Amino acid sequence: ATPLLTRGPGGRRGYFARRDKQADAAPPHPHVLEGPCLTVHAPPEPCDDQGRRPPRQLLRYNPRYAGSVFALVQLRGTAFASWAVWLHVLGYAAVSAAVCAAVFFAYPQPELLHTERVNELASYAASLLSALLALHLAAAVQRWWALRTGTLGRLWSAVADISMVLAAHLPQPGSAALKSLILRYSLASFELTFMQAQGTDGVLGALVKQELLSDDEKRKLEELVSKPQAMWVWIAGILQRLAERGRLSSRMLVLFYGICARARSAVGRGQGVFAYLDTQWPFPYVHLLWVFVHLNSIALAVKRGMLSAVAIWNLRRAEREDKVSHADNLHVLLLQVFLVIWAQALLHATLEESSRLGEPFGDGLRDFPRRAYHEWMRSDCEALLAAGEALPAEVLQATEEFEVREGDLVHDCVAIVEAPHAFL
Repeated sequence: ATPLLTRGPGGRRGYFARRDKQADAAPPHPHVLEGPCLTVHAPPEPCDDQGRRPPRQLLRYNPRYAGSVFALVQLRGTAFASWAVWLHVLGYAAVSAAVCAAVFFAYPQPELLHTERVNELASYAASLLSALLALHLAAAVQRWWALRTGTLGRLWSAVADISMVLAAHLPQPGSAALKSLILRYSLASFELTFMQAQGTDGVLGALVKQELLSDDEKRKLEELVSKPQAMWVWIAGILQRLAERGRLSSRMLVLFYGICARARSAVGRGQGVFAYLDTQWPFPYVHLLWVFVHLNSIALAVKRGMLSAVAIWNLRRAEREDKVSHADNLHVLLLQVFLVIWAQALLHATLEESSRLGEPFGDGLRDFPRRAYHEWMRSDCEALLAAGEALPAEVLQATEEFEVREGDLVHDCVAIVEAPHAFL
């Protein structure tokens, strides 16, 4: 028999429980690593088939550190940690260098070049693109938050609701096996949601190792699609069999069906997790935005290259000729080098991060902390079930002393009368 899920990995209860004043003096839990900016969850298990530990994932960040000047040197966990961003920067820096060399060696007098038209084009494109990127990033953040609260949060809420109703309706210790089974299936649905999003739900041996599935359940589930939804069919089937045997009222069954339906919809393709993950941004819109970004980047690279060539040419001239200032031209050259790197980095990091926000169900540092959420969900439900089994004496006394007069409690009634022939 599958044991009651009362402890997390390592045999500890409530990794993330709020500590009291005495516990504040104790060192933080070893599975939660706190840094000056980022706090990450580093669980020791479950390990994969090769014995590797789960990857670390971000729990929270220090807003004071993130808003300070130290944010300029923070790379880990940011949009600038992507190699794709710096490959784009390197590519457009090469374009600027090529334009600079072409202007410097091909034009006999680069200082006579008029860059006003290039400046006008680049300024117009940058102003329009900044507005488009701001709207796109805002929509991406809104989509990310909808995934967290509208889908994953709805599943979490349903799991907690069914645990609360079970705790209140079945407080007897003899019902622990039933409540454990439903909690186990609920947690398995949560894990399968991430596995289906990552495309790893074909083999379920990891869930057997975590004691979320038995071997028989694993074999039956591997034959099905939409495995996170199937778990809620199993849960509804448990409750239906209880009602069929007269151990659960029809009203309670309807209530449980509503909770199961809400949880199933949260992980479904209609309005749930996979409605978002299987429906990307419209391709023409994304393609248009990327083309606009690259055209703007090319215009900026050409502009920086031309201005750099003029500045280098002027640096070679004597300062007494036409009142050329070496300091001013050196300032212009350094400014172009700075802008060709960081303007491109900011532009492509914004678009790269907007794309990443749409799929936060991976195992990366910036994705949803899957195993931390698992532990929190388990701890929440275990607390609800334990509270139902250990009601305070005041609760028992208050219910025994409560008196009600006839008519104070009104039950729903349905009266069937014969309709007059006039209405037939």
